Formats: sequence, structure tokens, C-alpha cells
Amino acid sequence: MISTQALSKSAIFPVLLVLVLTFSVACSNQSASDANSGYGSAPSTTSSPTKPSSVSESSTASTPTTLAQSHWSAIAQGDLTLVMSQYSESPTLHWIGGPLAGEYQGKDKIQAVWQKFIKAQAPLQTTITNVKSTTGQQGTEIVKALVTFNNGKNKIPVDYTLVYKSVSGNYQITEETWKIVKP
Repeated sequence: MISTQALSKSAIFPVLLVLVLTFSVACSNQSASDANSGYGSAPSTTSSPTKPSSVSESSTASTPTTLAQSHWSAIAQGDLTLVMSQYSESPTLHWIGGPLAGEYQGKDKIQAVWQKFIKAQAPLQTTITNVKSTTGQQGTEIVKALVTFNNGKNKIPVDYTLVYKSVSGNYQITEETWKIVKP
């Protein structure tokens, strides 16, 4: 017969082993996740041959940062439907610098600007660096980055700011600032 003290010591070892293995797997998965997210790696670069799904990606399941990256990719690929899918009902676009400079309010005016830009520039490649996400006032999430669009002829570095607000459970762009950076 095994004593209670002996049983306790022998039962602890398998529990500790499970905990150590679980911790090891969790750390391994986190390292893979960090590597896949680009954390600590070279800037994110996307090319445009493949069009993204036209299904709206505006949801709380996606973070504002992943939505912003999807938005920039859609611009580069010339997918106007996906670009427009993230906007709230009454968004504002501040375009600073270049021939499209101006302030555009409402989806119709913003869509017209993107149509002109896409017709003149797409398809593009993007390089995204210095991505920062912060919580703003009144429940907004702000994503900032330096996004460089390049079609082989023109290289357009943009100091980009997107302001997202959760509307009916979906993050939507309420304000966008496209500021061309002088090289």
C-alpha cells in the first residue's frame, strides 16, 4: 500500500511535467506569433498582383492595426470596394500635399478622390514602417504609420493617420489623414 505522503509526492511530478510542457508550447507559439507579426523584423512590404477579398473586414474581431494594414493594401491594389468598406457613414479625409490636396467629407467625395488616385497610380507596392496604435478620445483608436506607396515610377511617402471608432460592433474609419512627406 502507498502512503498518503508518497502518493502526494508522486502525483506532483506529472502535474509539474504538464505545466512545464504547457509553458514551453505557449512560449514557442508566442515566438512564432511574434515572428509572423513582423515584430522586430524588417518593414512590412506588400505587392499588388493579388486582390484582397471584397468582404468587409471591418469588425471587432480585427484590430484597428490589422484593419489599417488592410486599408493600405486595398489602396495599393486598387480595390475601391475594399477601401470604401471601412468608412463610417460620415468620414473625413484630410489630403495634405500633391494634386489631390484638400479636405473631403462624406463617402461620395472620398470615393471620388480614391477613384482618381487609383486610376493614376495603381497598382502599387507598399512599405509600412513605424506603426503605432493608441486609444484616443471618446472610444477612438488611432493608427499612425509611415506608408510608402511605389508604382515603379512614383514613390509616395505618406505620414498616415487613421482614426477608428467602433460603430455597432465594427471598427470604422471616421477620420483619415494622408500627408505626403517631402523626401
